[in-house]
Amino acid sequence: MVIKKLIGFTKNHLLLIILLVLFGFFFFYRLDYQTLTSWDEAWYGSISRNMVKSGDFINMTWNGRPYYDHPPMGFWLMATSYKLFGINEFTTRLPSVLLSIFTIILVYFTGIKLFKNETIGYVAALMLGTSVWYLIRVRSGNLDAIFVFFYILTVFLSLYSSKKFYLFPLVGIAFGCLMMSKTLVGLSALPLIIFINFHQLTKIRKNILYLILAIAGFFVVVYPWYHANIARNPLFIEEHFIITGMRNKKTLDSYLHLKAEQPLFYLHMGVRKWYYFWLLGGSFLLVSLAFLKKPVATILLWNLFVLYPFLTSEKTHLWHLIPVYLPMVFISSFGVYKLGIFSLFLVKKITKLNFNKTLINIIFIFFFSFISYIQIKIFYNEVIPGSKYIPDDVAISKTISKYKQTRYLDDDYLPIAVFYSGDNIRTIIDLPDEKRSLLKLFQSDEKDFVVITRYWAPDSLKVNNIPYKVLDKNNSFSIVSRP
Repeated sequence: MVIKKLIGFTKNHLLLIILLVLFGFFFFYRLDYQTLTSWDEAWYGSISRNMVKSGDFINMTWNGRPYYDHPPMGFWLMATSYKLFGINEFTTRLPSVLLSIFTIILVYFTGIKLFKNETIGYVAALMLGTSVWYLIRVRSGNLDAIFVFFYILTVFLSLYSSKKFYLFPLVGIAFGCLMMSKTLVGLSALPLIIFINFHQLTKIRKNILYLILAIAGFFVVVYPWYHANIARNPLFIEEHFIITGMRNKKTLDSYLHLKAEQPLFYLHMGVRKWYYFWLLGGSFLLVSLAFLKKPVATILLWNLFVLYPFLTSEKTHLWHLIPVYLPMVFISSFGVYKLGIFSLFLVKKITKLNFNKTLINIIFIFFFSFISYIQIKIFYNEVIPGSKYIPDDVAISKTISKYKQTRYLDDDYLPIAVFYSGDNIRTIIDLPDEKRSLLKLFQSDEKDFVVITRYWAPDSLKVNNIPYKVLDKNNSFSIVSRP
């Protein structure tokens, strides 16, 4: 019976099997060939390692200081990976990769749920997986791929709860996990949840229990960590929500001024060729009035809710826009598909030729598979490392771990130094002015320290006749101390 079901599933969802094989390769292949990078990846890895060392999964710390920028979901997953499999580059990136496999599955089935067409789900998932910056972040120890998984999970469950409202409590839990993945960005899912489930939410008497359970599920996930950190730090709300979450936007008026040129440029850079399909598909869905139907209205509103805040910010970075990729791929896939159907309808009117729907789907699949191939061929070397090597900054950071003195860094790769040294590191640039350079530090009364610096930097000590000792060095860096 199980074998028959498996064969039946494989037959019915062959396109999904192709997606899993393709992205199983691209997500995992040579995942540990590159060392962790600054800032975020090595930064987050150190925070997660501190969780494992301390056993404290509520009060996050980095380099001896409390960390408040993002909620802990991604760090919890990374710390779990560390506890199960050890601390290294592969296990740092493993949660992102595993959840991204499930993201591909959910995008595929969301496309089917919305548009009753396996082809739409396949192409949407193909577009997401071959968007270069999504793939880059999947293969890193960052929060973006984890956030995207909980976002599509929330939307997927919302679509099901719109018909079977007893599933709505699962939406509350998924939304809670989304909010615990990245600061405030996940709030864009709330109006989408309400829109999708609006008909059910109007039946308040009938559905009040499921609504209460959903709200309770959300607070069970979110409340403990936020309560603990607000109680711990009186400035937590400002640091976490306003400085990080809202990028220092403190007035409603700041959201009314568009600064769209740079975010749209970054969006183009992140998805490459799919950007033009988004413009084409979205334009057709608007012109053809397809948005009057709820599935199309859902993806267009989704796109608006996620993208708009970034269009009003001068602090938007390329990777911030990755959540926008989700509605984009559905708009692109369905919009271009409908445009193709419309074009063939016009051809049929003129030529009297009939087009089989199966043939149309096959052509659609092969066309987008070919574009995906071109896309992958162009960015393959950007994403997949050709060889395994250890950069000089990582090597010297590992070396300094054997010294017990106070450790200083005279450079700008602090997260790498902290992660690979396995301990706290101080930066010279953050010292008082009387010590804020290698020369000043050696001239000061500071006792018992070692410094990672560029290999040529000790020349300033030599010129000033200040004695020093080179403890270790490589092609780029030296570890120096007093003799």
